[in-house]
Amino acid sequence: MFSGGAAALTTVLAGRLYYLQVVSADRYRVLADENRISWRLLPPPRGRIMDRFGLELANNQQNYRILLIPEQTPNIDETLAVLTDLVHLDDRDRRRVVRDTGRNASFMPVTVLENLSWEEFARINVHMPDLPGVQPDVGESRFYPYRQSLAHLVGYVGPVSPEELTGEPLLELPGFRTGKSGIEKTREKALRGKAGNSQVEVNAYGRAIRELEREDGKPGQDVRLSIDMELQQFVYQRLGDEAGSVVVIDIHTGEVLSLVSAPSFDPNIFNLGVNTEQWRTLI
Repeated sequence: MFSGGAAALTTVLAGRLYYLQVVSADRYRVLADENRISWRLLPPPRGRIMDRFGLELANNQQNYRILLIPEQTPNIDETLAVLTDLVHLDDRDRRRVVRDTGRNASFMPVTVLENLSWEEFARINVHMPDLPGVQPDVGESRFYPYRQSLAHLVGYVGPVSPEELTGEPLLELPGFRTGKSGIEKTREKALRGKAGNSQVEVNAYGRAIRELEREDGKPGQDVRLSIDMELQQFVYQRLGDEAGSVVVIDIHTGEVLSLVSAPSFDPNIFNLGVNTEQWRTLI
């Protein structure tokens, strides 16, 4: 009886092993790969805006930021509390993150902070085991080197509004921005480019170990204007503290060489993202 029971148990185990390793091998291989491999959408570099001589009026700068993936975060409040001890994260930022996690799908990353210093970014990476669901990321932010002198002409970019969501995955990426005014808005489709994708291997904490496959997106097109930046700055300085507008046109070709409006503003303030402390410092 003992031998018969042992033989029956061995038969059951062997049958189960055969079912798992042979019959269901493809299914469990896919499940294992889904846990080990993560597909990530790569935003394309936004096209530059240049004057008639090739001077950059709008370009891109490296942006260290922190993302949070709700479905990988057992307790969002606890994770945010740990983050608060590492970087400046005030009550307003925490409320915004909780609100955004409730609005979006659980697998969609939510931006926690942007424009971090290298020291802050490194500190987050060191404490990754204590931050489940947190994903350090290096993106790009828009920068306008000539600031007030071009604000009304070039415009600025800002977060995607609900009205702009068309189902395109690129628009749902955390921190993605579209043109809101000026050339940034009128040439949005050309400047935006097309997204790429990356296949990365991740560990149990969701941290990328190595990149398995990468397909770069198509960068946005560069836009060259007829504006003469040297003349643009000269006109802006001549206006000084006066309120008014100046348009300088080449009478032979009809090209606009300068377009200035005052008072103006620094369009870079719209690209600070969600770092509340930086907003307060600048404003």
